[in-house]
Amino acid sequence: MKKLAVGVCLVGLCLTQGTAQGAEDCIQTLNQGAATVPLGLYEQSCPTITWNAGVITSDVTYNCCGPSAVIRVNGSDWNQLVAAGKLDSLRYQHISKGDSGYIIRFRKVVGTSPTDIAPNDFFK
Repeated sequence: MKKLAVGVCLVGLCLTQGTAQGAEDCIQTLNQGAATVPLGLYEQSCPTITWNAGVITSDVTYNCCGPSAVIRVNGSDWNQLVAAGKLDSLRYQHISKGDSGYIIRFRKVVGTSPTDIAPNDFFK
């Protein structure tokens, strides 16, 4: 458990060191193959903000103001860390799959409560 907490904290520290504080020049829209969009949610170094649902290609918008990393955390461990206040101020992207596709939510832990934030505020 200590290793997980240290790993999450280190990743959190790395993620909070944005370079341009959400400046508009950091927001990039790229046209890419539609089949690669879900894979890019987990493999791009820039967090995905949104994309249009194209059949062959999609316009995907990224926030490239700083580096980001993808980690997976056991759900019960995550809930324990949040409840203990160990993840205060951590910003993260929550990706879930719904009936009509992927749902992306940008979140920030405030005390012991995760709250939604605007995608452009991810690095602020």
